[in-house]
Amino acid sequence: MTDDQLRLSSTWGQSAEDGTALAPLIELGEALEQSSLRQGISREAFLRELLSDLHHQRLMPLLLMLPRRWRGSSADLPKHLRGLGSLLENNLVSPLLLATLADDLQHMLPAVSKASELNALDRWCQRQIPGSTGQTLTLPQSLDALWAMTANTGESLPAIQRKPPGTLAKISAMGGVLTWSNRGLPNVQPEPERLRNRLLAQIFNVLGSNRLDHSVTAAEPFRFEGVSSGRELLKHLGNQGWQCCARIRTSVASFGLGACTRIGEQWVQIPLAVPYRTGLINETGEEIQALMPHASLELELQPPLSSPLLLQYYQGVEGLNGWAALNELHRPWQNDRSNGTVAYQSSELRGEQLAETLDLCELMGAVHNSEARFSHLHMGGYGALGFCIDSTALLEQAITGRTNLFPLTLGDLWRQRLQRQLHQQLESGLQATDDSVSRYRLSLDQLPQDLCHNSQSRHGALRRLTASQPRHSPFTLVRALNGEFSAGG
Repeated sequence: MTDDQLRLSSTWGQSAEDGTALAPLIELGEALEQSSLRQGISREAFLRELLSDLHHQRLMPLLLMLPRRWRGSSADLPKHLRGLGSLLENNLVSPLLLATLADDLQHMLPAVSKASELNALDRWCQRQIPGSTGQTLTLPQSLDALWAMTANTGESLPAIQRKPPGTLAKISAMGGVLTWSNRGLPNVQPEPERLRNRLLAQIFNVLGSNRLDHSVTAAEPFRFEGVSSGRELLKHLGNQGWQCCARIRTSVASFGLGACTRIGEQWVQIPLAVPYRTGLINETGEEIQALMPHASLELELQPPLSSPLLLQYYQGVEGLNGWAALNELHRPWQNDRSNGTVAYQSSELRGEQLAETLDLCELMGAVHNSEARFSHLHMGGYGALGFCIDSTALLEQAITGRTNLFPLTLGDLWRQRLQRQLHQQLESGLQATDDSVSRYRLSLDQLPQDLCHNSQSRHGALRRLTASQPRHSPFTLVRALNGEFSAGG
């Protein structure tokens, strides 16, 4: 296996749309070597700090991103993870290994503390969000109140300039010129709009929680603009002249991580990604390698005479299945909505189809978050109940009858448990339309699985792999899969 899965194309940046003037790039391996040599830091010292806190949600993805020569020995890992570490030491992760990792970590990590950690259902039902200065913000119940809460918000320091927590801070301090953040990049939207996105995302979550029996939420139904569901809110916004649209999106995943290095007077960005083996072969008989995608349902709500609100639905590392703000740094190599680094599936969801989609999001939030609480799952069931791509694919399958996403790792064990949880919730008074319930059940039964393939499933898997790729990328692995070039870089 070669060790250049994150190699960058020499032709990236030949057009202004690439954003290279804003974000010149350097490969991760080259940046690590330069930092180590310039600062006199050994790989062993780097890895000791890196692996000192593997329970941090970002550190396992970072371990998977590292070139092989930087991964160290499985002996550096905590004892309960050394078996998995030996698998990752000299190999790329695969869909099968990813599914095993997600399921086994639920048993191998210490039990979730019921007293100190909010479970997924509690997070979904919360009627407050944390503010940027440590205060708690109660969700507004009208559009006027939403705008009033966000109108005078000053532009605070971007998250990329704050000191990274815990182990990442120590690594940054060691590296000096290598920083685990993307310095020098702007946010896609200013602070008032980002706060507005965060508030509205949680409003959609709490509206979804209204479907639960009141004894579960221990509160009266939440209402926003006088309505109590996402479907009703969508109709209300349309009556007010808003344009509402949703799309299934994919991009190269970096699991919330960013990196850059200082070269001269300029910050040079380090594109991050997790390479993986697909379990599929190309026309020459070699196994296809790709980069792990991030997937979500993107919801754009465009009010008259104002900037759009941007939300996304998915199973996230934040610890719940639901809506989150689509608040991003502008990474032109990864998440630009217009230059091809974000891939959108062909159909836009509007009108009644979008309303049906919101019904499904609320049903899935109720079922998945309830199962995460019932089974005491880490990170709200992230991995065991599927990753972001599995939750998005379940939704796409339920809406359209098929999915275009790859790789899908949601195992049959957890599909059975989700079916059981759905039945229990319906018996407990969950409010859901017959259409949503039947679509969701059928989706759990029919959603493809990419842990292994045969002659019947292989062609569809290759189609989904190609469809999941960004149409434009600096990564040569992606460019080869999406047809941007046939050879070279």
